[in-house]
Amino acid sequence: MPTKTSVPPRTGAGERSAAAIQSPSRQRHDPPVPVHPEPRVPRHRWLLLALATLQQAGLTAVRFGIPVLAPFIRADLGLSLSATGMILGAFDLGALLTFYATGRLTDRFGDRRVMAAGAIVTGAVTAAAALGRGGFGLLLGLLVLAGTGFPSSQVAGSHAVVGWFPVHERGLAMGIRQAGLPAGGFAAALVLPGLAAAWGWRVALMAAALACMASGVLVGLVLPRDEPGPRQPVPAGVARAGTAPAPGGTAGGPARPATGHAPAAARQPGAWEVAGWFFRQAPLVLVTLVACLLASVQFSLTGYLPLFMEDVFRWPPEAAGRLLLVVHLGGVLGRLAWGWASDRVFGGERARPMAGAALTGTAVAALLVLVALAGGPGWGGLGGTVAMVLLAGAGGFGCLGWNGLYTTVVAEQAGPRSAPALGLSMTVLYVFTMLAPPLFGRVVDAAGHYAVAWGMAVVLQVLGFATVRRLHRTLTRPGPAAAAAPPAGRA
Repeated sequence: MPTKTSVPPRTGAGERSAAAIQSPSRQRHDPPVPVHPEPRVPRHRWLLLALATLQQAGLTAVRFGIPVLAPFIRADLGLSLSATGMILGAFDLGALLTFYATGRLTDRFGDRRVMAAGAIVTGAVTAAAALGRGGFGLLLGLLVLAGTGFPSSQVAGSHAVVGWFPVHERGLAMGIRQAGLPAGGFAAALVLPGLAAAWGWRVALMAAALACMASGVLVGLVLPRDEPGPRQPVPAGVARAGTAPAPGGTAGGPARPATGHAPAAARQPGAWEVAGWFFRQAPLVLVTLVACLLASVQFSLTGYLPLFMEDVFRWPPEAAGRLLLVVHLGGVLGRLAWGWASDRVFGGERARPMAGAALTGTAVAALLVLVALAGGPGWGGLGGTVAMVLLAGAGGFGCLGWNGLYTTVVAEQAGPRSAPALGLSMTVLYVFTMLAPPLFGRVVDAAGHYAVAWGMAVVLQVLGFATVRRLHRTLTRPGPAAAAAPPAGRA
């Protein structure tokens, strides 16, 4: 006679109840238990979120301050467009080298220490870059070093949000934290062009560096102490049925019955073990591929829109840099709106709002192709300026709006190993973000026209949308049909 089972709470697409993967005999004889113990939800979690968002904004004031200052740097150092692209990609190279290590450090030392140290390191090295007088080579090297602290916000900050918020609040919360990226970019675009025009780009870069360091000090002093180690999502079910267990954890483990508790003394898995597990998980691989495609367009937009306006429309550098105000404002609104929609409209699904963002970005990239073909100095007058402002806002809403959903999917699918999984996923992602700006610049230099480069952005957005559709099918695949782990080598 079947026993009465409790109805699990509705969760995101990547989280299912234990009953969904247990055999019928186990359901008859074992009382239902949560797959992961639910940690206590912090009472002041929204205040903690505000601090994490502030730290993200401080780091991003440097990251997106560099594109804002790119016209001034190019003029001062006499750089080609390709060399300017190297400046735009240098910071991301440093981040690429430390994303995975930041995930491991987060598990070892906790979110607060990693977030504080990362912002302070980035701010201090950026200050050295502003003070240095060694020309292009020294600036390039210091920006690479400055980027090594950037993953602290993306990895430790996202890891913290997953631990602080239950699933029905997590999409919006992650969207708010991720809104710190365009918010920092908005502040940079608002303040830095004026400083650069009045006192030079080095003074402006120093201002961004000091803001970054201040955010790290504030997080270190105010954020509560946290316990290092793998963290269970709140509340957490197993990852989607059909995924193998995370090394050292219990997420998504159909290969052994769910017990409701992680091992008491799970060892720390090695880097190759984590990588092998990660690349066997179809949802993690697909969402990372989506991020790589869409981020290539995002970073090309934020890196080259000011230069595009300066070269094609002959806007002055200060006015061209300020156009990024609108892009980043659209990004803030997009991350909040898509995150809210994933929680409230799509019932915890993340892929469908990501598809909406990808379609919006596709339309913007296509319009930029038309603008590049039809535009020129003095084109459109006031009407053309208004049109570009609206297009920049739509670009921010679509091309920058998907990031919070991406980090949420990775964290939900990875379970207790969300920190190293985020680090590994973002390591792959930042290969693309590092290469996209210089490749974009090289295409413009070779073709002598921006239309070809924006056309490449359209192709990447379309591929991103198609991959999101596949991700959605993977995340919503019925549990019983995918109860067994896929054979090695199959997605």
